[in-house]
Amino acid sequence: VEPSLMERWPIAKRGDSAMSDHDTTDQAQPFIKLPAPTDAPNHAVYGSSLLGPGLIERFDAYGNPSSLITTKEKESLSSDDEIVYFDCQIGSQLTGHAGIVHGGIVSLLFDEACGWGYEGVINIIQANSNSVSGSESEKKIMAVTGNLNVNFRQPLQAGERFRIRVYHTKTHGRKVALRASLESVSGDVVYADATCLYIMLRSRL
Repeated sequence: VEPSLMERWPIAKRGDSAMSDHDTTDQAQPFIKLPAPTDAPNHAVYGSSLLGPGLIERFDAYGNPSSLITTKEKESLSSDDEIVYFDCQIGSQLTGHAGIVHGGIVSLLFDEACGWGYEGVINIIQANSNSVSGSESEKKIMAVTGNLNVNFRQPLQAGERFRIRVYHTKTHGRKVALRASLESVSGDVVYADATCLYIMLRSRL
């Protein structure tokens, strides 16, 4: 997770205006649309190289409201909590076989989506930690990907809208385990799934 991107997931409290912009299309509990970073011109996803028509055409993040709260209102982090999902679309210039999104692009999006998931998990952990308080509790803990495993289930057609959903699996020490699913908007088709392990760093890179 790049340091410049660590503030992409805003820290919000109940009643903040950041809680008002939410998606209600397919969530029993509305998720909040998260702002895309604007200060990362060299980033693989949000830089100019892969983002645009024919490339990564849509990668909109929606966060679980519980992951945005830094108060005791979120008392615990359960296994398999959905942390964040993405509304996505990949164009025709990022294919391998004709018309099929390249597996490397799918892996890239899984890694990025799980990075956002990690940040949501950290928001909850820090909110419930007795060892930090005040401004210290609002500092993001930087992490890197330790492991990413992707299973490709079905070919993903270029131009098709899809969702990536990220779930917390477990947290142990400095390790945060997540799983993710790349599926159709309806949820009827799973194109790929992944597991990801994030390692919290003891110091900045």
